[in-house]
Amino acid sequence: MFAAARLPLNFNADGIEEDYARIGAGEWTAHFNRDYFQGDWSGVSLHGGSGGPAGGNSLLVGHGVADYDASGVKDRCPHLHAVIESFHCPLRAVRLLKLSAGSIIREHRDYDLGYEQGEVRIHVPVITHPQVEFYLDNKRIIMNPGECWYLDLNRPHRVYNRGQTDRIHLVIDCVLNDWLRDIISKGEACEGKESSFEDFRRLVLVDPELQQQLATAQDRVELIAKSEELGRARGFDFLAADVEAAMRIARESLKRSVA
Repeated sequence: MFAAARLPLNFNADGIEEDYARIGAGEWTAHFNRDYFQGDWSGVSLHGGSGGPAGGNSLLVGHGVADYDASGVKDRCPHLHAVIESFHCPLRAVRLLKLSAGSIIREHRDYDLGYEQGEVRIHVPVITHPQVEFYLDNKRIIMNPGECWYLDLNRPHRVYNRGQTDRIHLVIDCVLNDWLRDIISKGEACEGKESSFEDFRRLVLVDPELQQQLATAQDRVELIAKSEELGRARGFDFLAADVEAAMRIARESLKRSVA
C-alpha cells in the first residue's frame, strides 16, 4: 500500500475557510501531544472527541465509533458539514487542526493508524501555503486547499510551518469499509520529494573537507548544529529535524544490516 495518495474527492476550500472564520478564538484547544511540537498546535473537535473539561482534552479520540452529531456544525459550518456527510464510512473523530506560523510538529508515528490496522486518517487542507512542509517517510508531500489525502501515518512524519500565516487542515479519522477502500484504491499515489538535506548529505559523501569539519563534532547535538551551519553556508535550506530524521533512517538501516 502506498504511503500517500490524493483521493478523487474535492471540496470547496473557500467555503470551508468561511466556516473556519466562524469559529471563535476561545474554541481552540492546545494539542495534547506537547512533546511532539514546538510553537502552537491546536484544534477544534467537530465530532468524536472526549468533549469538555470533564472528559479531558476535547481533541482526544475516544474508543469505538462515535455517532455523528451535526448540532452546531450544520448550522454554523455548512461546508464542513457537507464534507463530513460525504464520507460514507464510520467516523471516529473529525477535527480542525491549526499549526500556527513558525511552528513545528516533530517527527513521530501514529501507531495503529493505517490501512492494515483498519483505520485511516484523511487530510483536507483548508488554509496552507508553499512554506508549509509536510514530510512522510522523509519525502515531502504537497497538499493544496480543497484536496483530499490519504496518508499512512504509521510511518514517520513531521511538519514545519515556515510561513507567516497559520496552516489549517480538516482531519478525519475513518474506519475502513468497502466504500473507503474503493475511494483509496482510486487515489493518485504520491511519491513525494526528498528534503534538501539529502542533497547536502550526498555532497558530504564526496567532499573530504566537509567530512573533516563534521568529524570535529563532540556529540549528536553539535553534529546536528554543525550540519545546519555548513549546509546553509552552501545554499541548502533544511532544519535540525531533517538531520535528525536522516540519522534515524541511518540507525534503522544499520540495525537491519546486522540483524
